[in-house]
Amino acid sequence: MIMNLDSLHNLLVRLLAAPAPNNSCLLPGAVGGVIQEIAAELGLDCAPIGSTGNLGIAVGEAGVPLDLLITAHMDRPCFRVRNLAEATLYPLCAIRVPGDDYQCAGMALRFADGRVGVAAQGRLRFQSKSGELRITFQAERGELRWGDSVMMQATPQLRDGLIIGTGLDNALGALIALLAARDLHEQSRSGRVVFAFTDQEEAPPSGLFGQGAARLAGELEPPRLGFINIDAHNAHESHQPGLGASHAFVSGAGRGSVVPMDWQARAEELAAEVNARRPQTVRLDYGYVSRSDDMLLSLWTRCLGLVGVPLLNAHTTEETAAVGDVAAAVDWLGAFVATVLRWPY
Repeated sequence: MIMNLDSLHNLLVRLLAAPAPNNSCLLPGAVGGVIQEIAAELGLDCAPIGSTGNLGIAVGEAGVPLDLLITAHMDRPCFRVRNLAEATLYPLCAIRVPGDDYQCAGMALRFADGRVGVAAQGRLRFQSKSGELRITFQAERGELRWGDSVMMQATPQLRDGLIIGTGLDNALGALIALLAARDLHEQSRSGRVVFAFTDQEEAPPSGLFGQGAARLAGELEPPRLGFINIDAHNAHESHQPGLGASHAFVSGAGRGSVVPMDWQARAEELAAEVNARRPQTVRLDYGYVSRSDDMLLSLWTRCLGLVGVPLLNAHTTEETAAVGDVAAAVDWLGAFVATVLRWPY
C-alpha cells in the first residue's frame, strides 16, 4: 500500500524536524522517538536492538533464524566544538559542501533535563583555503558550549514534487524502511526479516563509516541470506530525482560493498519486469554510490543490494529529492525482498 505524495511529504517533514545527533539518536527528544511513533501508527513494533544504539522492527515468524537484514541510518552530519573562544568546529562526518565559502543556518544541540534539545541557533560557515576547511558557528539565539553537537538547519520546502531541505540523508531511507516494513508485515509470509535503523553512520572522514551498524554483529546472528542497505544515493549525470528509485551494486567506487554477480543479474531481470508493469519504478545505478553502513556490515554478511533514491546537494541545506521516488523505492524494495525470500510478488 503506497501513500499519496502529501502523506509521504508530511512524514518526511516529521522526521526532518527531529534532531539526529551522531550516536545519540535514541535519546529522548531525538529522531529515534519519531521513528518509533511513526512505526506505531503503521501498526509496527519498533524497539531498541540490545545495547547497540539502534532500533529494529522484526517482520515475519518469531523464533526462526534471521533470513534478511535491511538497514537505514538515523543520524545526520554534525560537528563538535574545536575552540569555543573562536567558535570553530570539527566534523564528525565527511563533508561535501559546495564552493570555498558556504554558509547556512545551523543549530547547537545539547542534552539537558533528560532530553536532546536546541540550545542555540545561528549561522554555520565553511571556508576552504589551501586545502584546509575552517568551520565556524555564530550563535544568534542562545549560546554555544563545549560538548554541543552542531547541525545544519532548514525548513523543508515542497516545489513541483521535489522536497528541498537538510537531513534528507537519511530521513529518506528511514521512511522507505518504515513503509516497506509495514507492507511486509501485512503480507504475513514465512521467514524473518529485521529492519534496523542505525546510528553513527555519519562517521569521521577517515572512512570508518557504519560504526553503529557494525555493533549489530554483537546482537544479531548473521542473516541466512545477507543484507540490503537503504540510503540516499548521490545523483549524477542522468541519474536525477524524479525518475524512480535507485538500485546499485557497488558502493564507493569499489571502496565499499560489492553485490554478488548472481544478485546483480536477478535485480536486472526484476527491474525490467517491474518497470514494464509500473514505468519509472527503478533505475539501475552503475555509477558512484557513497559507501555507508554497508562497509562494515559486508565484513559480517553479504550485501545483496543498495537501494535508495537520488539526492542532489548532499550534506547541505539544499538537499533535493523527489517525493515520488520514495513511493517508487517502497514498491521496488518490496519486489526485491520478495525475490530474495522467494515469495510471490
